[in-house]
Amino acid sequence: MDKDVRLEKEERKEKERKEKEFIGQEIIDKHLKIGKDIAGKVANDLKSFDLGSIRNDIDSKIKDYTDNSAISVDLLDLGDIFYLKADLPGVDKESVNVEIVDRDLTIQGYFTSMCEDVGSLKDAEHQFLIKGRNFGDVKRTITLPQKIKVEEIKGELDNGVLFLRLPKVESKKVKIDFN
Repeated sequence: MDKDVRLEKEERKEKERKEKEFIGQEIIDKHLKIGKDIAGKVANDLKSFDLGSIRNDIDSKIKDYTDNSAISVDLLDLGDIFYLKADLPGVDKESVNVEIVDRDLTIQGYFTSMCEDVGSLKDAEHQFLIKGRNFGDVKRTITLPQKIKVEEIKGELDNGVLFLRLPKVESKKVKIDFN
């Protein structure tokens, strides 16, 4: 009889284990379904974001900070125009290039090195004791807050300082009648 009681106990324990396992699996399945539903909602929400635009904005801001040492720039908003002042010490007018595409203003130039300025140093051996000046090709792109009238830009390079007067495109206001 002990054997029958023991078998009965083991069968009951096995049955309880299977019930717990089944209940545990139901709970797991329920949580998986909830998780999938949430993931689907998040994916749908992310579709409405223009991640490319956000990435470009972030890249532009990073460039603004990392390119600061090459070309120092001030940009002022004077209502109907933007006024830009950029430092290009030692840059010849011929090597300055200003380009505008949509709202992106790019300034390019070439800083000559000390060796290029002083002819006798070109071929001579030399050692820099301090080297803090920019040299070589430089480029800085700034995204303007709004489009400008490209055909009306005025610029001047005086003593290594670039001045640009950038007239803004006028925003059109439209009155909409609702019937």
